[in-house]
Amino acid sequence: MEQPNASPHATAIPSTGRKLVVVGIGVMFAIHTFLVTVWVMPANPFRDAVGGQNLMSYINNGILPFEQSWSVFAPTPRRGGENVKVRAYIGEPGSKTGRVTNWYDVTADEDQRIKYLVNPARIHSATRRLGGNINSSVAQFSPQQRTVIGASFITTPRTELKKMLLADNTKGLAGQINIGSYLDNDEMLTRFGTMYATARWGKGVTAVEFKVGHRSVPNYSKRNDIDFKDVPFTYYDIGVRKAIPGNADAQAAFDGYVRKAPEESATKGGS
Repeated sequence: MEQPNASPHATAIPSTGRKLVVVGIGVMFAIHTFLVTVWVMPANPFRDAVGGQNLMSYINNGILPFEQSWSVFAPTPRRGGENVKVRAYIGEPGSKTGRVTNWYDVTADEDQRIKYLVNPARIHSATRRLGGNINSSVAQFSPQQRTVIGASFITTPRTELKKMLLADNTKGLAGQINIGSYLDNDEMLTRFGTMYATARWGKGVTAVEFKVGHRSVPNYSKRNDIDFKDVPFTYYDIGVRKAIPGNADAQAAFDGYVRKAPEESATKGGS
């Protein structure tokens, strides 16, 4: 019986040697991808098992002909960290019956909660987003404007805060836009802080106060000499703000999430 002619489009079956080379490259690529993924992850059991120093040695001094910095994954990566602290005024601020809670580091608490979570809930990043937005605006403020935002606005309406910031504006339209952005985030931070403080310290929160911090990532060339966590925060004082309570559903969500405060000695008289 006559054999049919081979198709001119037929592909030759690769040799065993070529198959082994392709499989070997694929395995190496898979291992490399896994190690790079673990390297860029936050602290988690997989990273701890491999070893942070082992990962750094592989990425920077291993088989690669170049160092894989963050720019490989994001042309404009975050170059710093944000931090938000809050304290609450319980009862009438300044009165003999009122009291002030101790400062509480909300961001540090969130860091503990997400330590081993690969995909944390969005609530865990709320303070960082608010803190980052606040810091971006305040960094453009003049010293006079920074003094204004550090003042107390309990009985004074928020409209006065806007007027005072505009009065010290020296950057024209750009400054006005920045002030508008700051005021929006100041209000959101106050709402967030009110519900957070109520969930932590109980009912009766009449005002909240904040410290919003920022620290910059050390230069990549100093990565082996300075740990990011050892860089101190630079804080902006966001003065006392009249509480802005949330609705019942929003407060219930905070109540079920925020850790209750232990018994603490609070300052009397709202000072």
